[in-house]
Amino acid sequence: MIMKLNINDRAALAIKNKEKRVEIRANKENGKHDYSKLKEKDIIEFNSKTYGILYAKVKEVNYYKSLDELFTLEGTRYTTSSTNDKNEAIKNVNKIDGYKEAIEKHGVYAIHIEYLYSKNTVWEELYEKAKNVRNPRDISGLITAGSVGAAILTSNHNIYIGVCIDTASTLGMCGERNAIANMITNGEHEIVKLVCVDGKGNVGSPCGACREYLMQLSKTSKNIEILSNLENKEIVRLEELIPNWWGYDRV
Repeated sequence: MIMKLNINDRAALAIKNKEKRVEIRANKENGKHDYSKLKEKDIIEFNSKTYGILYAKVKEVNYYKSLDELFTLEGTRYTTSSTNDKNEAIKNVNKIDGYKEAIEKHGVYAIHIEYLYSKNTVWEELYEKAKNVRNPRDISGLITAGSVGAAILTSNHNIYIGVCIDTASTLGMCGERNAIANMITNGEHEIVKLVCVDGKGNVGSPCGACREYLMQLSKTSKNIEILSNLENKEIVRLEELIPNWWGYDRV
């Protein structure tokens, strides 16, 4: 499930900076959302005025009868973006339109979240993940790994990363296929965006084998956006890299 919520800029920035990891919400009378329905791995789409849309994954949802109980057990470190004082935090939440009455009647939810990415900066974030996962090293006398990194964004808003593994007898794999293996291991198969970074930190392009591998994943694979220039946010779609593909009627 994807739940769409509005959020103020201060809280949005705190979520993006991973300084806020718990969202506090209460069910209002005739409210648009029922937070009791949220469960682990659901996605929240936060929309803020300045920072646009941010995506976060639900880690757990805890119910409390009061704000005092919530802040006593959850603390204030990651639950509020405005103060670390419990009493002040309670006052601030109660100032939100209708929240005091709603909490007195229905209680309150502490929604633990994991920041995924911002729609406005997704290419930069994918690039950084692909670049930072690189770690060139010798595994053995026959295997080296980590000179190239890759990051993929799925249709479920998750990001998976991988590095290249180079072996004797051509038994290795590119970073893109390593990231794909990570994705499939976690139960997904539909990619939306892809970034690969070479040993010099430059944006690269999937090799022919990876292009074929990507195309075979899904009927939507032809629409995968691949970053070709970070500075100008230039992209190329997979179908442009592998035109007249042979298997369109088989995936």
